[in-house]
Amino acid sequence: MKNLTLSLVAVSLLFIGCSDEKKGASTQAPMAQMPPVSVKSQVVTFSKANFTKSYSALLKPYQEVDVVARIKGVLVKENFTEGAFVKEGQILYEIQKDEYSAALNEVKASLSKAEANFNKALKDWNRAEFLFKNSALSEQQRDELFYAHESAKAEVQKAKAAVANAELNYGYTTIKAPIGGIVGLSSSDEGSYINTDAQNSKLTTITAVDKLYAEFSVPSDDASKYALQIKNGTTLTLNIGAKKYSGRVDFVAPKLDPKTDTLLVRAIFENPNRELLVGSYAEVTLEGFSYENVAKIPQGALIKTPDATVVYLIENGAVSMKPIKVLHVENGVAMVESGIKESDEIAVSNIAKLRPNSKVTIMDGK
Repeated sequence: MKNLTLSLVAVSLLFIGCSDEKKGASTQAPMAQMPPVSVKSQVVTFSKANFTKSYSALLKPYQEVDVVARIKGVLVKENFTEGAFVKEGQILYEIQKDEYSAALNEVKASLSKAEANFNKALKDWNRAEFLFKNSALSEQQRDELFYAHESAKAEVQKAKAAVANAELNYGYTTIKAPIGGIVGLSSSDEGSYINTDAQNSKLTTITAVDKLYAEFSVPSDDASKYALQIKNGTTLTLNIGAKKYSGRVDFVAPKLDPKTDTLLVRAIFENPNRELLVGSYAEVTLEGFSYENVAKIPQGALIKTPDATVVYLIENGAVSMKPIKVLHVENGVAMVESGIKESDEIAVSNIAKLRPNSKVTIMDGK
């Protein structure tokens, strides 16, 4: 009986072992039968490639002027609507004129008096010259009349200067727009007393909007590489949403900013419909750049690793990772300088499904 029991146990273990072997074989079989990954491929070719460079830009006013009071007085009239467009020369403010009108009339009267005195002194001097030539007047008397004549002439010049100054002050009672543009908020209301110190003289600001500046910073690497393209007169495009505006570079800083290691560049753009807003950000694009000998491949074929950018190279029906040097990426196309060579075939689809040494089949329409 004991021998029979031992025999049954041995047979059971034999069946269990066979069952485990079958299970192992069944689980390994699918791994060995994984089908190749279907991919699209591209044969590498090298050629000249044109590209653009884009930078973030801040829109700034072409002109912005503070309107200030040049004289003291009561503000009696404001002749504009805040936020409206004003023309150059348009009257914005009027300061009480009475005091300055009276001052002007006073110095005009002084000028008339000075001119009368001069006319008398001139006649006296002409008479003195005649009498002196005929020995009817002493040299001392002649000199006194000469100096009286010169003094009267100086008084006329002084009075004329006073009139000119009074006319200026009277003119300052009417404050006009120095440029055309959008007028800002007014800092003083009608009836306010206007002063001429730095804190109180500013009345409003006018911002010209028919043209705008776009300022942007070019990294030092780009500044050195593309110095011939980034210069005064270079045309460029401003992109805001779907709209594009054409402009030109009108200023390039003479040196790099040591704090940011960038080069300041400014471009000017026409804004006839006033669609561009001062203070907003936009993208500027410069054209005219090119690489002489690069391979253009889809951006989607690139794989970024901690150490390098790689692509999957197809050889003998399998893929392997190949590190490459990418110079530029634009509109979904990567421009590759090295790492792959002419006639190499690379995978450009199903990249996420691939692993090194994965078997692949090339799809139609590669």
